[in-house]
Amino acid sequence: MIGRRYLVLILGVIVVMAVVGAYFFWTKKPFKEEAIGGMYNAKLIIEGNDTRGFEYGHIVYTKGGVEHGGFYNSYLRNTLDWIKTNTPENSTFLCWWDYGHMICGYAERESIVKNPSKEALVSVADKSTINEFDSHEKILDVAYALTTTSENVTKEMMEKYDANYLLLTTEDGGGKAPWIFQFAGLNYTNYYQPTFDFEGVLVFRSKDYTELGKQTMIFKLLTNTSMQFFSIVYSDENVKIFKVSN
Repeated sequence: MIGRRYLVLILGVIVVMAVVGAYFFWTKKPFKEEAIGGMYNAKLIIEGNDTRGFEYGHIVYTKGGVEHGGFYNSYLRNTLDWIKTNTPENSTFLCWWDYGHMICGYAERESIVKNPSKEALVSVADKSTINEFDSHEKILDVAYALTTTSENVTKEMMEKYDANYLLLTTEDGGGKAPWIFQFAGLNYTNYYQPTFDFEGVLVFRSKDYTELGKQTMIFKLLTNTSMQFFSIVYSDENVKIFKVSN
C-alpha cells in the first residue's frame, strides 16, 4: 500500500514538472541579441535555428527617427556584408519584401519593398510580427518583374523604381515561388510543380519547373542563364545578386 502511494506521488511530481517545463519552454523561449550598430543602430534578435541550421529572428533599426523591424535569417549575412562593402550608398534593390529590412537596416541600402501589403498578409505565417505595410502596387510590380519571361520587362520595372540591383534567393525559387507567381496574377501550377519528397520544397530545384516556368526570369536568373542587361556580381549557395545595365 505504501509503495502504491509513493508511486502515485512520484507520478504526480513528474506530471507537475512536465507541465512547468512545457510552460517555460513555450513562454520563455531563449533568444539572444546582437548589436550591429551602423548608421541605423541595428540589432538582431535571434529566436532559434531553422531546419537547415541557420539562425532566424528579427532585425530592428531606427531610420528617420522611426523604429522599423523585419525578418532576419543568417543565410543572408554574408550577402548583407558584401552589399554594405561593395555597392554604392545610393543603391536600390529589387527583391521580394522579406529581405527589404535586412538590406536597409543591416546593409544600409534601399529596397523597393520592405513589407507586405495588406492584401499580401495572406502569405505571412505570423501576422503579429507585421507592423508596417507597403503598397500592393509595389508588391505586384516586384512579383511581375520576377515572373515575366521578358528581360526587358524586368529592366523597365527596375527603372521605374530607380533600382540598380536585383537580389534573388533559392527560397524565392522554392517555397516562396507559389506566392510570387500568385501576386503576379499567374496560376503557379502552370510554372512550378514541386514534388513533396524527402528533400522538401524550401529551396529552388530546377526539376520542379515546367517548360513554361523555365522561361521566367526567376528560373533563368537562378540557373545563370546569359542575359543582355543582367550580370551576376555576387553568388553563394543561397543568394544571387545581379546588376542591371543599360
